[in-house]
Amino acid sequence: MKYCPVCKTDYSDNAQFCKKCEAYLLEKTSAPANVKTDFRRLAKLCLYTAGFIVFIMLLYQLFALFLK
Repeated sequence: MKYCPVCKTDYSDNAQFCKKCEAYLLEKTSAPANVKTDFRRLAKLCLYTAGFIVFIMLLYQLFALFLK
């Protein structure tokens, strides 16, 4: 089964282009049913990233203070 990514219309497998908007059709794939997001890992990554950004901002402020 194919579908149009622009107007979300379904087409048969032998179609190449959308009849409405002439966009190239993509194959429909089903997502795995047991997809699980690791929220702890995601939260840890966000905290590390925020900490790194704060660290870089503090370094910038220290260099700006000493260079005056």
